[in-house]
Formats: sequence, C-alpha cells, structure tokens
Amino acid sequence: MENFGIIVATYEKDYCFAKGCCASIRHFLKDVPICLIVDGSFSVEDLEKTYGVQVIYRSHTINECLRDKKWKSSTKMIAFWESPWEYFLYLDADMVVWGDLLKWGNFQDFDMVIDRPKNNFSDQAICQWMFNGPKIEKYFPDFNWRNRPYFCTGVYFAKRGIFDLDEYRELLELRLSQPNLFYGMDQGILNLMIFWAVDRGKIRLEQKPMQTIVSNFALEELKERFPVENNIAVEQKEASAIHWSGKKPFISRHSIFPEPMNFFRRKFLDDAKNLTGLSAELALQIEDFKSYKTKLWRRLTGKGTTAMPKPISS
Repeated sequence: MENFGIIVATYEKDYCFAKGCCASIRHFLKDVPICLIVDGSFSVEDLEKTYGVQVIYRSHTINECLRDKKWKSSTKMIAFWESPWEYFLYLDADMVVWGDLLKWGNFQDFDMVIDRPKNNFSDQAICQWMFNGPKIEKYFPDFNWRNRPYFCTGVYFAKRGIFDLDEYRELLELRLSQPNLFYGMDQGILNLMIFWAVDRGKIRLEQKPMQTIVSNFALEELKERFPVENNIAVEQKEASAIHWSGKKPFISRHSIFPEPMNFFRRKFLDDAKNLTGLSAELALQIEDFKSYKTKLWRRLTGKGTTAMPKPISS
C-alpha cells in the first residue's frame, strides 16, 4: 500500500507493551512504516533505533483540542487529523499482530475498516460500554443508536481526514458538559462518529473479524489459535490483532494468556539489546514492576482500588 503506515498510541505505563506490539509488526508485517503517538515526555529512543519508528508527541500536535488535556481527548484520535500517512492501521499498545493483518485493509472501496463483533449489543450493553442511548437521542435525534455493530476501538484501518475536526470538538464539549453521556476516553465517541457518518453518507465503512479480545475466550482455545512452538510464533490461516483490553499481559500473569505478548517483548529485547535467556527475563520483570508499582501500592494501601470492568464482546 502506498502512503500507508501503522500507528500505535502509548503512554509511560503501557510502553512496555508498545515494544512488543512493534516487534509483532516487524515479525509479521516486515518493513511497513510505524509511528508512535506518545502521551508524555518519556524517551522512546530504543524503538526509534531498533525499528526506525517515527514519533509524534502529543504535546507537539497542531490542533489544540487534540493536544491540550483539558479537552480529555484520547491520544489515538490524533491520527485521524495528523497521521503522517493518508492511510493507516491503528493499534492500541496492549495488542500484538498475529498474521497478515494488512489483508483486511481495503482502501480502494472503503474509508474505514473496523472489527466486526460476533453479536450486536443490547440496549443495556450499549449504555454500559458506549454511551447513554436515550440521552443521545436528545442531541442526535436523527441517529438510530440501537442494534448497531459497535466495536472495541483498539484496532482499525482509516483514511486521514475523514472526520470533521469541528464536529469532534463539539462532541468533546458535549462530553465535558455531560460527563456521564459517553463511556471511556474514546470508545463511545468514536463509535458514534463512525456510525453517524455512515448514516449521513460521509464515509464508506467495512467490518471484518480482525480483533481477538483475550478475556472473551477460553485459555485452551487461545493457545490453539495463537501457538508459540519451539520459540517460534506460528502463523495460522486467520489474521488477528490480539487485545488485552482488561487485565494487562504482564509476564507472570499466566491466567490471561500473556504468551504472545511475552514472545514479542522478548523478541524486542533480542533485536534491541541482544538480550536473551535469564537476562531478558530479569529485564522484563523489572519493566513490569515499574509499570505496575503504582497500582500495586494502591492495592496494598487500599487507596483508589476499583474493580476491573469486563471488556466488551468481540
């Protein structure tokens, strides 16, 4: 694909996974260009040197509503207006690519390709995971919010500039004035933007089953679908982005199938520093502790502890 690259959004706490994500891109998708959108001021020099990634720091973005945190805009949304390429694949940092995911990117016929969940959401699920449907009717009376194939927004193909920035700013203003209207940083708003644009004929949309949300599957099924055998990630017929959208795949958290992420985090250490074996395992344990120490302290002290919400179905 011409004028195309892959964008990964990251911040300091999930940068350890962004390295695994980028390693999986290099493993399965070879030399496709990669750009990190970074929320924070920490260095990503190791990824720049190892895989030649481009970097956009949120603080350097052009548009004020995307840059200034007072708007509470998700970092990933920057790509829709300031992507280095006209066409891009977006990935959350807590994902790895498995197989030729690029086969889903049909920009000749569509402006955006998103995941297709197994089932549409009930009204109750929409209100829990997307937005308050009855209230949405008040602000968007022509939008049919029921029975739509909404998706978990961790992966999608998109064309730069398909959304109106002024409309997005108005949605941010609406969310600031109505804090309980939308779920999450981007999931509710982005799903609304996509399907509202489809209804008005502004974008051409396709949906493909290209995302596997780990918490929605049994451990044995995941091991069969995404095997690591003899230290090799075995490509199957299906191509998917594996997403740990709930509990994160720290190296010792065996109950949530961290093996694919572990494999690619180890690959990054080998590619970047020629670290293998016990030295690599120690480096990963230290990296995990640095990412998890704040949450661990809160659990030990009982401060700010909240239950982890169950990810939406896909």
